[in-house]
Amino acid sequence: MATLGIASPQAAGEHGGRGEGVMVHPDTGQLTQIAALIEAGDIKPAVTKVLPLAEAARAHELSQAGHVRGKIVLQVRD
Repeated sequence: MATLGIASPQAAGEHGGRGEGVMVHPDTGQLTQIAALIEAGDIKPAVTKVLPLAEAARAHELSQAGHVRGKIVLQVRD
């Protein structure tokens, strides 16, 4: 399993998995490739909720509550 964000190696072990920390730097080329894969339907991110940017604080609260499965997306424009 791969995840972006903060995951505990201990929590992964409790579920029979293995967790590793990796530090990455934004790469425009890679992000463009990922966007193309999403647009083509080759990969489908699990989106739980889409909120307007004005509700960023609410999005943060939801993510910190620990009950969200999938991604919370902030919509920047219509």
